[in-house]
Amino acid sequence: MFRNFPLYSIHPQAQKAAEAAECAGDQGRYWEMHEVLFESQNQWSGQQDAEETFKELAGELGLDQAQFDACLDDGTYADRITGDYQEGVSAGIQSTPSFLINGAPLSGAQPFAAFQQQIDYYLAGGEAPTLEVSPDSFRSLGQADAPVVVTEFSDFQ
Repeated sequence: MFRNFPLYSIHPQAQKAAEAAECAGDQGRYWEMHEVLFESQNQWSGQQDAEETFKELAGELGLDQAQFDACLDDGTYADRITGDYQEGVSAGIQSTPSFLINGAPLSGAQPFAAFQQQIDYYLAGGEAPTLEVSPDSFRSLGQADAPVVVTEFSDFQ
């Protein structure tokens, strides 16, 4: 699962970048936009007109331009991004990337072995914290009843 955690004070375009990914998700292209946003950070990071760049990227992905533009201009997903952020704060998230593995925190860019250790623990019957993290549609990959759920909190900058 991916959750948006825009670091507003140091990444002023992260909110709109997150909204752009969500708007692309309306057209079944969330993960494609997610990747393009990370790959093109140098193109839009720090720009005052980053929204125009996001619209150009949507066009390059072949999205319905009018639908995407309206979604981004209207701030359709602004509340969702704020909700993700608040969910992270409630879970103790303070930086990106941060992860919850079955609700247990793992912060920073960690090697695969760090994830594997926690995943193996839960697969072997280890007890997960009681934190409930709800999946959603296009930002979640895998099975809803998976024995281990990894939630990533990140921003696009």
